[in-house]
Amino acid sequence: MSYSLGHYSFGGAGSSLQGGGGYSYTAGDDAYTAQQPYDDEADRTDVLKLVLYDLNSAIAPRDVRLMAIHAALEEFDHDDEALHDEELELRADHILLQKLTYAMCVDPRGVEVGLICSALEAVYRAGRTRLGRSFHEICDALLPLFVGMVRAPPGAMPGTGTGDRYDEAP
Repeated sequence: MSYSLGHYSFGGAGSSLQGGGGYSYTAGDDAYTAQQPYDDEADRTDVLKLVLYDLNSAIAPRDVRLMAIHAALEEFDHDDEALHDEELELRADHILLQKLTYAMCVDPRGVEVGLICSALEAVYRAGRTRLGRSFHEICDALLPLFVGMVRAPPGAMPGTGTGDRYDEAP
């Protein structure tokens, strides 16, 4: 089976994801390795815009959505504060929040939620000023999602394991 995602195409496990301008990903067992051929800041910005566009556009099927999340995670996983500031300026946080909200509705305990949270953590390695601005912009929507992630499942008894429920017989 083969999918096309914006400027990328994907043909299943073990195949390649080729982006515009020579940007490519190699798919394995849920692992994507990025080769970043850009030589200057403008090339990186163009690639980042493509990755964010594809992430924002990927809704269904799930495989396409996961591929876009993996691509974004690979792009965001670095320790350059200035690049993370740029990612936030291009609204990566807003796009990831949208994806997280959707993933929490579909499967709150799924792998997709974890991948999106990892991407959000990577983007949030930005500078304090830009990070504060980002959090101020999306905190009203983000905090309830985080609380929902750490809250005990409905029906769980306080102080017991997650499998114990009020309505279950001992």
